[in-house]
Amino acid sequence: MKTVTTALALTLTCGYASAATLSVFTDRALFEAALSGTVETEDFEGPDADIPFGASSATIGKLTISADDNGSGMYNKVDTPPVFPEVDGNGSNALNIFTLDGSNASIAFEDPVFAFGADFFNFNDDFLRTQIGVLGEVISPPSTDDNTLSFFGILSDTAFSQIDFLALDNDVFGVDNVTTADAPSITAVPVPASFPLLLLGLGGLLLIGRRRS
Repeated sequence: MKTVTTALALTLTCGYASAATLSVFTDRALFEAALSGTVETEDFEGPDADIPFGASSATIGKLTISADDNGSGMYNKVDTPPVFPEVDGNGSNALNIFTLDGSNASIAFEDPVFAFGADFFNFNDDFLRTQIGVLGEVISPPSTDDNTLSFFGILSDTAFSQIDFLALDNDVFGVDNVTTADAPSITAVPVPASFPLLLLGLGGLLLIGRRRS
């Protein structure tokens, strides 16, 4: 089930380079306060039966989920509700994702987005097991204790169409309440590197003008 709201807020960072500037959040409230445009959240409460996405991708609302490994029929599916405690964050429907070294998973978006955030359960438990790839960048989310509910979110100044879960080791985790936004957050306008030189030149011209007068 999808919920839609509209938000307008400030982001935490801005950048100068041509590459995308990414802001990482581990707090949902701060993440949601920074969103702009139309905000949508998929809570996966629509399906009333498990939907696997290991052998082939599955589309839920505006999200298409896929995984390299079929999860032996136990994992890599929309759990309705989760059966295994390691992917059951709150008893509600959720993505049940299993990755292992060399076997990844992904969430693709129907339309490009500027923000992605989700509630994770048992994600990177004990040590870094899974990294997140977006726009050619690889991010290492913090590790958590066993069976811990956490949040991870990304804001970008460049639209993206997919998030990849890149396995470093075996990882089984739940994903719920996937939130996206279709507009970049309002950021301070970056100051060009040449701007201080321009000010210095203008100051010199003013000083010369005063001396001549």
